[in-house]
Amino acid sequence: MPDTPSKTPRSPSFDRSEDRLENRELNTKTKEKPEEPPTLWLCLRLTHLALNSLDIALDTEQPAAITYQQQVWQCNTQAAKSGINPGMSVNHALMLNPTLHLQEREPDREANRLTQLSHWAYRFTSLVSRYNDHTLLLEIGKSVKLFNNLNHLLNLLNNDLASFKIAAQQGLANTAKAAYVSSFSQAQNQPSTSKLISHNLGNACIEHLDIDDKTIAQLHNCGLESLNDLNAIPNRELGARFGRKLLDYLEKLYGNLADPQIAITPPETFHASVDFAEPIHNLNWIQQQLNRLLQDLASFLALRQLVCRSFTWRFYQDNNRLLKTVTIGISSKDLISNQDKAVLLFEELTQLKLASLQLSWEFSSIELSSTQLVPVTLFNNDLFDPKPATQQFDQLIDKLSNRLGHNTLFRVSPEPEHLPELANGRRHASVQLVKESSPQYNTPQLHNNTLKDEPLWLLEQPKRLAQHANQPLLEGPLNIIHGPNRITSHWWAKLQSRDYFIARQPNGRLLWIFFERGGKNWYLHGLFA
Repeated sequence: MPDTPSKTPRSPSFDRSEDRLENRELNTKTKEKPEEPPTLWLCLRLTHLALNSLDIALDTEQPAAITYQQQVWQCNTQAAKSGINPGMSVNHALMLNPTLHLQEREPDREANRLTQLSHWAYRFTSLVSRYNDHTLLLEIGKSVKLFNNLNHLLNLLNNDLASFKIAAQQGLANTAKAAYVSSFSQAQNQPSTSKLISHNLGNACIEHLDIDDKTIAQLHNCGLESLNDLNAIPNRELGARFGRKLLDYLEKLYGNLADPQIAITPPETFHASVDFAEPIHNLNWIQQQLNRLLQDLASFLALRQLVCRSFTWRFYQDNNRLLKTVTIGISSKDLISNQDKAVLLFEELTQLKLASLQLSWEFSSIELSSTQLVPVTLFNNDLFDPKPATQQFDQLIDKLSNRLGHNTLFRVSPEPEHLPELANGRRHASVQLVKESSPQYNTPQLHNNTLKDEPLWLLEQPKRLAQHANQPLLEGPLNIIHGPNRITSHWWAKLQSRDYFIARQPNGRLLWIFFERGGKNWYLHGLFA
């Protein structure tokens, strides 16, 4: 029998085209999109905002309290040790501690401080919301990876709050309302541990829910003290007793109903002010307040990645009447990388500018503002910038301008004009620095032979020369040795047609003269060195 040919099996490593197509389709189906970071809300409940907005620290040794409508609104730790509590009458508080320092509440300053803190919180996340008049909400779920981990982010945040002398209770949860409720739990205020996320809302007290006082009283009358008590009641019965509004709140609390928060957008301008209890007539008395405002400006620029081109000081009287405005220009653009360096420069420029003021008036408040702010990304700083000393020159220009005056330093600027007296303009010394922020390489240079025939110095106005038999005279006849170079321009206004020559005086001095073809006159326009 003839041998039948044996079938050689395919190598397992050989993939047919059909197999490759199937594998590709399988990979496409099984490929999952990268998961987005889970939503994580951080609540900052500013428990002593009324005290902190008036620069009173919670742990100061002096007993202090904020009053409102003849009652204690807030008090620091030392006052609390004396038995003073919020809601107590002012007379009763003074009886308990006669050394108590009292200060009236200022809601406007509280609002300003809360706004400043909301702008500061923008460094940790792009979604910052104001929950109420003393609480901020930060969505930090997408920021945890940026700051390596949650503990690192919270440590940075708490270090800043400590430097600001701001007292705050914190809460973490997956919804905004749950984060606010969690801020009342003592276990939620340990930012050094990652246990902040594992919160238990069930034990939250009814008083801590963000609902109206009437509903809270009704819940207490029914014997309900915690969220666990509420969760034990069916929704239908709970809604029938207390209304749909409470059900919607609970749905938002647990994330079953959308609860969008209004994000705060930091402004692109800076404004800050300080009020004084007594009129000021000596700037040396408020040097600390001036430096603090400048530090706030430098922090604002660093957080928003902006470059300041100028800032303005304004001085006001008691009736908010503007007394004096002082504007300080800045040419340097490389201060974003070093906040301390920026503060030092701002302070030095301020001292130079204010030193020239003769303070013959009194003021009760000062304001620092800056509207000339541009994004740092507009300045294309090259790694191989051939002018590394440009920034030092910028700062020198700033110091000279603010000491001598803004209109004292100029540079020669070429202008797109044909007439020589109009070809050179005068601009402030700092204007060129902005245009040269992005250096150009291999830029072709325009070689104009006529430029070699022009002197370095021109007369402010051409001087008419005497002439004899069409020959120009200046301390004798002039000997023309080069020319003419014709310039014709301004036909749209008054036609200028000139023939320029280089002439030599009898004493050997070279002059730049021209013959006006329209008026048939000779003029002296420049002198060669």
